[in-house]
Amino acid sequence: MREHQFWRLVAGRTVAEIGELLRGRPALEVIRFHHHFRRLHVQACRWDVWTAFGLVLGGAGAGQLRDGVCWLMLRGRRAYHRTLVDPDVLAGFPADPLEITRSGELAGLALRLLAPPGTGEVAAACRDALASVLGAAGLQGSPPGERPALDAATLARCYPRLTARYGLVTEPILGLSPARTSR
Repeated sequence: MREHQFWRLVAGRTVAEIGELLRGRPALEVIRFHHHFRRLHVQACRWDVWTAFGLVLGGAGAGQLRDGVCWLMLRGRRAYHRTLVDPDVLAGFPADPLEITRSGELAGLALRLLAPPGTGEVAAACRDALASVLGAAGLQGSPPGERPALDAATLARCYPRLTARYGLVTEPILGLSPARTSR
């Protein structure tokens, strides 16, 4: 599977629909799907994108960022790349917090498709081995660079459409200590 095939597969579909399309395909194709997913996901795990999803959701931890990036991928290649260029464009998308949360299931789709059924010791060992080979989706630690300033003036200046639509959020990025911030 190539990247353009990945985008054709995910754009405008639900996680369940993508799972049905991948079910029965060769394991190598599912692994390639996950490889593209992880690479694109890591690319989007940035402070500015996290802050934007924090404004949309009224505060976002690493799990909500993972779900948000999955949701963004399901909007398609164009929406994904536009958001990476300017995260404030999220204000133009109809964002349902429940739909965003459900979209997070995309992160574990390949593992669910490749793992053997069952609850025994062998099945659990296989799932653990697959998880370590595939690698976890989502943010491991915090994004590179320094955490941005999150004061009201900076948020309004950097995210004018998001703050106009969703208002200011006291703490858009959750789960990290506010120790170091930059301007």
